[in-house]
Amino acid sequence: MKLIINADDFGLSPGVNHGIVDAFKLGVVRSTTMMVGMPGEAHGVELAKANPQLSVGIHLRLTAGKPLCDNLETLTDSSGLFLDQLSFYDSDNLCPKEIEQEFRAQIEHFLKLGLTPTHLDSHHHCYGHPIAQPVIIKLSREYDLPHRTVDASRVTEIVTETAKYTYRFTDHFYGETSQQMLLDIVDKELAARGHNAILEVMCHPAYIDQGLMEASSYTEARVREFEILTSAELQQNLASREVELTDYKEISKLISL
Repeated sequence: MKLIINADDFGLSPGVNHGIVDAFKLGVVRSTTMMVGMPGEAHGVELAKANPQLSVGIHLRLTAGKPLCDNLETLTDSSGLFLDQLSFYDSDNLCPKEIEQEFRAQIEHFLKLGLTPTHLDSHHHCYGHPIAQPVIIKLSREYDLPHRTVDASRVTEIVTETAKYTYRFTDHFYGETSQQMLLDIVDKELAARGHNAILEVMCHPAYIDQGLMEASSYTEARVREFEILTSAELQQNLASREVELTDYKEISKLISL
């Protein structure tokens, strides 16, 4: 089985950035996605360029920080910040043109940073909102970048000239995490789809710093995730299951989601 362990929120803060890069150097993370326009962006770019083997995609956001575009009336609050997650998902008044404008601005901004994006995903699964779904499908095709599914139950078949794979994404490695939780996720996928499976697991390794504390309530759990993802025991357990760590740079041409 091929396993993509993708670290979300690259660019959020220096502590997050260092945690993700160290989880790449010392552990099983091979892929990350960057939030542009956030306080740790420049630091993240520096680290990404110093570690070119780390696959970097774009973590599109509509529920954190300030937008890159002005006058987004349906996506922002009275202070000009993006709506919080609850307000965003409760809204049925989001403007798809505004969503496209902001997503496009974030993608174009990333491209100007001197990095080559491998794929698209989103903060709080924001492009999973019914109004945003057609937008991400359009942009994914336009920029020729695969985008992560937000439906953990969805299985996508990928047929190549030499093999047939199934791709699935899970966000279940979250909260009260443990090594056994991650291994149970892997074992379930192996039992269901065997070694011709590609599984993507979302994770959030980080070191706690002031920027993270100001931006997220998910803090101490990120440190636990880091410890799990960098443990030698986990790496041995995955190897014993013949699980191959991979990233979107290797399989992006196979995945069209």
